[in-house]
Amino acid sequence: MSIADDEAEKAYPTRYWDGTHVKEQFCCDTDDLQEAYLRGRSAPPTNAEIEAVAKRLLWRDMASVWEDVTPCEDCFWTLVRPEEQAIYLRDARIMLETARKAANE
Repeated sequence: MSIADDEAEKAYPTRYWDGTHVKEQFCCDTDDLQEAYLRGRSAPPTNAEIEAVAKRLLWRDMASVWEDVTPCEDCFWTLVRPEEQAIYLRDARIMLETARKAANE
């Protein structure tokens, strides 16, 4: 299950009619769907998104040091000091927020 699927299930748990295995259904129109899309598109970045971008930024900076074998992103992330992680997390948050702002202007 993806992080997004997990978050959606926590925010809107699946509900069943009277203890049966029949899921409750609701009606919505295109305005409702558009509003849901816009809310998701403009939501602040999640911690998982920020960490994924931070790991990639660190990997990009460190990969050039390795010539023959390039370790995975998680390898670098576990080796770097917490202070350096914080810098990459801050930069990743700024990048994601900038991208979301551009998409919503």
